[in-house]
Amino acid sequence: MRAEIQGISRWLGDGTACRRVASLFTFALLFYALLMAAMLATDFGASIVHDISDEAVRTHPDIPFYQERTEGILEGQIPYLDFYSESPPLIMYLMLPAALMGNTVAAYALMFSAYAFITAGLIYALLRRKDEKTALFASGFFLLNPITWTTAVIFVQDETVVALFYALPVLLLILGRAQGATLVATLGALTKVFSAVLVPLALIKQSAADMKRSIIYLAVAGAAVTLPLLLVAGERFLRFPSYYLRQTGEEGLQEGISVWVVLHDSGITFPGFILQALFVFGTLYCLYIIWKRDIDSVRGAFLLILPFFLFFPKIYACYYIIPLAVVCILATVDIRQGWLLTAAALLAFLVQLFQSYDGAPSLLPSDGIWALLPLTIALSWQLIMLYMGVTMLRMGDVPLFRSPEGR
Repeated sequence: MRAEIQGISRWLGDGTACRRVASLFTFALLFYALLMAAMLATDFGASIVHDISDEAVRTHPDIPFYQERTEGILEGQIPYLDFYSESPPLIMYLMLPAALMGNTVAAYALMFSAYAFITAGLIYALLRRKDEKTALFASGFFLLNPITWTTAVIFVQDETVVALFYALPVLLLILGRAQGATLVATLGALTKVFSAVLVPLALIKQSAADMKRSIIYLAVAGAAVTLPLLLVAGERFLRFPSYYLRQTGEEGLQEGISVWVVLHDSGITFPGFILQALFVFGTLYCLYIIWKRDIDSVRGAFLLILPFFLFFPKIYACYYIIPLAVVCILATVDIRQGWLLTAAALLAFLVQLFQSYDGAPSLLPSDGIWALLPLTIALSWQLIMLYMGVTMLRMGDVPLFRSPEGR
């Protein structure tokens, strides 16, 4: 603790470092403010969509779900018992600030932007203990990347919260705090399930004795959050994990931008059990490779989310902020990875323009010969993700991403 205080004192005395980080976050704040003003002027894109499609298309379809859940909690209702939710419990409580700010689309955009700034701040604050310039670059790349600000301000999606819980365990692993990473990853899984893959990653980076203690922390944290709701809501509480399980199969083919959904819309349907088997096998295989080759936690976190992008049917463009939370760190040694992920996210967004939601017509035609275009684009972004995974496996060891104690 004393050394950390001395480190902070030295940093505060370094005017150059202070100016750099202050300039970065000031510029980002101004950019987000201008973007927010533009979105407010267009009713968060509703007027633009109406002019393009000439239809009363409902934008931000997830906002009513956010509003219903947060309003219910503020009124004293118990999640799962008094209202339905397919989300894990913590995400609903983490969105309460938006409800307190008015529960409007703008309030959620502000809150999700705040989570993006918090994530960028943590990336800088924790990574700077390894290297100042790396920390500043990674933080800026995450905060100013189109994936981040479109997710927070334009699409207004809660994946910015997920990104926070995906980046933090990896940062703690870099600093050699694997037990803390296990606890944060557990809490992240109870926020949105994506962080669950980081739990085994954190465990295999520990000694046998530390792993036993971490499993106890994991069990205590999980029980503290889930048991009260399980006792009160019973079977209704178990609906949210069953929802995620159903989405890994054919039920997930109803909407999204994965190649499996596009093929389904074209009349070619892969059985759900095949996609589920590929997803499970891919995740376990990646975990084995990480353990066998002792791959660092940054590349490991990307490899463990890769099977989700390749085989999970229900994918959206905003999900790309999750791997971005770790790829922004990897981009400090290989900038191509950052640009490849950004390009894949752009292609994923283009696929969404061919999709129809709530019975409304798609913004771009997808009938007849046009059906080949979204299929080609969807296949392209998935091939980019696969290529990123292969190139990461071929990379040499990155000492910067290693914890002080090693495995």
